[in-house]
Amino acid sequence: MLSSSENLHIIESLRLIIVSHNNLLDQQSVERVITDLKSNPFFRKEYCILIDIRSANTELNFEEIEDLSNFVFDNIDDTGLNKFAILASESQLNKAVQYVRSYKHSSKYQVFSALEPVLHWLKVPQNRKTQIELKLAYLSR
Repeated sequence: MLSSSENLHIIESLRLIIVSHNNLLDQQSVERVITDLKSNPFFRKEYCILIDIRSANTELNFEEIEDLSNFVFDNIDDTGLNKFAILASESQLNKAVQYVRSYKHSSKYQVFSALEPVLHWLKVPQNRKTQIELKLAYLSR
C-alpha cells in the first residue's frame, strides 16, 4: 500500500504509470514509490511514467538533487522503463531540470509544466487527456 504522500495508478491500456507526489519529496519517499512500483503485479518494464510533483514540497539543494538522481538511477534504471515525464509547477522547473541533468541516462527524462506536451512526448493519444486529468486530480487529493 502506498503512503499518504504518494499515489500510484497504472493504466494498462496506455502502458502508463501515473505517480502523484503531494508532500515532502525526499529520498525516503522516492524509495517507497520505487518499492511499491516494483512490487505492483501490474508493473511492466516497457511502461512509461508520468510523475506529477506540482503539489510536492521540493526544498532540496543541488547536492540532495544529485543524490536523489543517483539513487533513482541505481534502483530503477535496470527495470527497463521506457520514459519518465516529470510534470512540475513553474516554481519547480529549475530543480526538476537539475535532477534530469544529474541523471546518468537523462534522455529518458523530460520536464514539463503542462499536461498536453507530456502526453505528446509519451505518445498518449490526446483524446485520453481528460482521463489523465481526472486521474491526476484524484491522486493529488
